[in-house]
Amino acid sequence: MIDIAMRAARQAGQVLLEMYRGPHEIEVKGERDIVTQADLAAEEVIMQEILAGCPDAWIVSEESHSQRTADAERPTWYIDPLDGTTNFARGLPPFCVSIAMAQAGEIVCGVVYDPLHDYLFHAQRGQGAFLNEDRLQVSTEEDLSGAIVLLDWPREQAIRQKSGRALQRLLPLTSAVRSTGCAALSLCYIAAGWADLYFQYTLSSWDVAAGMLLIHEAGGQITGLDGRAPALEQPDWLATNGLLHSHVLEVSPFTQVEG
Repeated sequence: MIDIAMRAARQAGQVLLEMYRGPHEIEVKGERDIVTQADLAAEEVIMQEILAGCPDAWIVSEESHSQRTADAERPTWYIDPLDGTTNFARGLPPFCVSIAMAQAGEIVCGVVYDPLHDYLFHAQRGQGAFLNEDRLQVSTEEDLSGAIVLLDWPREQAIRQKSGRALQRLLPLTSAVRSTGCAALSLCYIAAGWADLYFQYTLSSWDVAAGMLLIHEAGGQITGLDGRAPALEQPDWLATNGLLHSHVLEVSPFTQVEG
């Protein structure tokens, strides 16, 4: 299954590269939420590759299958054909393809592909996380004061303001803050040890399925913002190198910003 996911990700990435510099047909799906022809073209390539290699696949995808939930009886594939669509549409990196497969509710493999850098992040459960051929390991940062924080901004205004208040509490305690505009790659950056902490209030299963496994296999920790055990259908996420997780939860920047 990992081979299928890797082939599909690379093929979709090639589609995105070919369309990246051209004009884009943009459709507005909702508040701060758009889709381009590149999203749809990449999704089609991915689905063709998956169904050819896994005919009984159940697809949960951002564009054409966004209302589906997992089918425990069938291999469930979580697909984001273009994470970072706003970046892509404006010519701004980063963006990526994210693909993961779950069986009986457990993520078995995950791939995130950044075609601009030819970075293929991939993981299989119990076999480690990798960037191309190099094994990944989360950072060893133990102090919040040295932490690099990543976040992405929710689309809904009220939740965006809540995220801003959480950041206001966290910012003085940390070293630096970055926003990539691409959740799947942000999670990969935690797995790679390039950053130490990531949070977001509103992600979908296809945003996090692959990155969740990568972080786990690289030695990190990922939960809800209140520390509860992760479930793919939850909207809010906290990912760290593991060493910082309890420190962040003790500060409680996410649970003290209501109202």
